[in-house]
Amino acid sequence: MTSGQQLLADAVTSCKLWRVWTFLGVQDIKTRFRRSFIGPLWILLNLGIFVGAAGFVYGVMFGQPMSEFLPFLITGFVIWGFLLSSFTEAGGAFVGAEGYIKQFSYPKQIYLLRALVTYSIILLVGFCAIIPMQIVFGRFSALGWLMAIPGLTLLIVAALAHIVISAYLGTRFRDWPYALTGILQVMFFVTPIMFPIKMLQEKHLDFVYRYNPLYYLIDIVRHPILTGTFAPPENYVFALLYIAAAWAVAIVVARKLDNRLVFLL
Repeated sequence: MTSGQQLLADAVTSCKLWRVWTFLGVQDIKTRFRRSFIGPLWILLNLGIFVGAAGFVYGVMFGQPMSEFLPFLITGFVIWGFLLSSFTEAGGAFVGAEGYIKQFSYPKQIYLLRALVTYSIILLVGFCAIIPMQIVFGRFSALGWLMAIPGLTLLIVAALAHIVISAYLGTRFRDWPYALTGILQVMFFVTPIMFPIKMLQEKHLDFVYRYNPLYYLIDIVRHPILTGTFAPPENYVFALLYIAAAWAVAIVVARKLDNRLVFLL
């Protein structure tokens, strides 16, 4: 059996073992907040503090109405946190599961799906902070949230590709997560999260987001939630093109490193 066939077989088997990686992902959340007084509510509290402080400062600095800017900021920040985890934290997905990998015969891919479950739960908790804010400002739209489902699906598919790439490369090159963190810190400031794109358009800086694939992944989820309408069609097209490229890289990386993974741990 070739490496590509083995990977496909392992992927199919991993999907059938959904109870295992779902359980492990939920346990990771429980472990992260074990003995914490308010548990996962810390996610909401920290998010509220950040958005409250940054929203006031940047909202006043940019002259943005708070009723529009705060929901924009918190939605972008929640989605960015999910993407950031899929790049950086995922670098330790296999390293953190070393004991499981060496003792059990489960396909290694279940530990990638385990990471996806963990990050997705944190994403959903973050979404729980967006809805009350929209209600307070009278901008909640149930239809908008339903329209965000296609974009959210694409976001998760992209995140899984990031997890595959980072998990394998993070095992082979232990400096990978740290190097990527520095790059993504720069990306954060050139991605329309803290500021709306109309500010860039007014200053003729469209290239800052037009050539930034992460912007499209964020916008296909954020735009429907905030406006109650689908994002521009070209944003979905660019997101799909990026996902195809990311998965192409993920497959190449996995094929090269999968058979050596146990020896690299």
